[in-house]
Parts: sequence; C-alpha cells; structure tokens
Amino acid sequence: MLCGERLGEKNMANAKEWTLKREVGEAQVWRSTLPGMWAWLLQRVSAILILLFLTLHFFLPYRRPLQFLLLLVVAFHASLGIRVLLIDLGANVKTQKFLFIVFLFLAFWGLFWVWNYLPLGDLK
Repeated sequence: MLCGERLGEKNMANAKEWTLKREVGEAQVWRSTLPGMWAWLLQRVSAILILLFLTLHFFLPYRRPLQFLLLLVVAFHASLGIRVLLIDLGANVKTQKFLFIVFLFLAFWGLFWVWNYLPLGDLK
C-alpha cells in the first residue's frame, strides 16, 4: 500500500494535473483575495524593501528621508510579523482582518512616536 493510496489518492503517474487560473484583470478577483494573503504578500515586499533601504542607508548615512523610509518599512514588517506570531500561538484565523488593521495602526503609531521623541541625528 502506498502512502497516497492510504488517503484515497491515486498514484501520481495516473493523477490529473490541476492548474489554478485567475483572470488578473477582473476587479472581483482582487476583491475576493483574503486579508491573510495580502498580509503575507505585503510582508514579503517589505522584507525586500528593508534590504534595499538598509543597503542605501549603509552608503548614504544620516539622510533623513532614507531613515524615515527604513523605519517605516521595519515597523510595518515587524507589525505583520507579530500578527503571524499571534496566529501561530492560537489566535483565531477568522480575526486576521482585525489583526491586520490593528497592527498596521500600531506600526504607524510607533513609527511616529519614535520619529518625534527619539534623537535620530541632525536634520539635513
């Protein structure tokens, strides 16, 4: 008995191939995407932006707009990471939209608090 047959599946050589196709141009396709998927995608994009801004920050230190963008992306990425941690620890998956909104708000609040109350170098 094969492992796949135990679950009622056929051998992979005899199985049909299924391809998921979505019409990208339709607005309904984008509206039906769940918040968890958007959070996952945005966290991956923010990770790439962190690498980009960190590299730029290394070569162009003490540039206020660059510091702000780096801090913004790090706060955004961290807030989505905390959301994932809470879901992994047992938070209800149905609350993803609520957690997504709450942690985005906390990220932006923390960003502006850090930007206004901590010394981040001279203004240029």
